Amino acid sequence: MTMKQREDVDQPKLCKAGCGFFGNSKTQNYCSVCFKAVLQKATSKQTVISVNVVDTIPLENHHSVEVKKKKRCHVCNKRVGLIGFGCRCGESFCGLHRMPEEHTCKFDFKAAGRAVLEKENPVCVADKLETRI
Repeated sequence: MTMKQREDVDQPKLCKAGCGFFGNSKTQNYCSVCFKAVLQKATSKQTVISVNVVDTIPLENHHSVEVKKKKRCHVCNKRVGLIGFGCRCGESFCGLHRMPEEHTCKFDFKAAGRAVLEKENPVCVADKLETRI
């Protein structure tokens, strides 16, 4: 190999779609995600992939990374990890703040209890006509 060929092999090329990731000559200089999207669009249109067709297909922002919010106590901001206590108010808390009194919970437990009792215990009404057969 000559020096020029080694430089071409060693230099990674950016994705042809411009997403910022590196492409591969086996995938027509697209990154793996862009290449899958191009293949999927081409097969849905049932056309043969050619370089001209691939260049005209617009790609969406498919490299968006979803950042998962770390579970932390809503009061003291302590990381709770797997043992976080969820409350009916929708927040997660550490062991110290898991009780509603400790984190000044805004959930109305009395109204929720009354709604459950009304649902489970319907009103029983006696028959008004005693002589009824």
